[in-house]
Amino acid sequence: MAWTTPKTWADGDIPDADDLNTHIKANLDVLSTHAHSGAAGDGSAALAPIATVTFANQGSTPAAPGSAKVNIFSESETLKVREGASGAAVAISLANHTHTIASSTETAANSENPGGVGTSYGGSLSVSFTPSDSTGTQHFVTVQFATATFVNASGTGGTVYLRILKAGSQIQEVSGTLTDSITGLKTLSQSYVHSQPAASGTTWAQETKKAASVGGTNVGYKTLITRQVRCQ
Repeated sequence: MAWTTPKTWADGDIPDADDLNTHIKANLDVLSTHAHSGAAGDGSAALAPIATVTFANQGSTPAAPGSAKVNIFSESETLKVREGASGAAVAISLANHTHTIASSTETAANSENPGGVGTSYGGSLSVSFTPSDSTGTQHFVTVQFATATFVNASGTGGTVYLRILKAGSQIQEVSGTLTDSITGLKTLSQSYVHSQPAASGTTWAQETKKAASVGGTNVGYKTLITRQVRCQ
């Protein structure tokens, strides 16, 4: 069936069976099955403005609507949504709910008086961490925290750097100024949140360096911590 633009009648026109079937019956047939696609005779694709929609309970979960489509329906007085060609029905919460946040396993490494700082990144401190699987109702992130305390051993200060690496690649860097005062201290720290981590081992590391203008500098203490945080 296809929509036909209705004929404009004039005085004296006598409709025959073809006119009635084409311009009245066929168009009514189209209207009886229209899907609001926006095409001629199908009605607008946008149903707005709408103040209230009342859903009648479905006797059972309707079939998946198909690719790039979404069904919204009521089942047992619970509003649900189902999407795609094979997506499962998911309830839409109509009441306040909470998520439980909890930290669990942790891996840490630290080093006291690890030695001098060069002008290229070095002095790696690393940990290997395997998070839990993030599928199902519980989802995880891992939080990496790194800190390093620089000690001026020469009286010539300047810029010092600390970075975090994931599997050997830098993902974050922070810098600060070490004072010119001999035995002056500068502590740098930073954190990184890794979302949707794979349930496999990952090596995290922190490294330090100084600008070429900085004199002899040591790292007095440094720490690297990886902790898993769960949301359920």
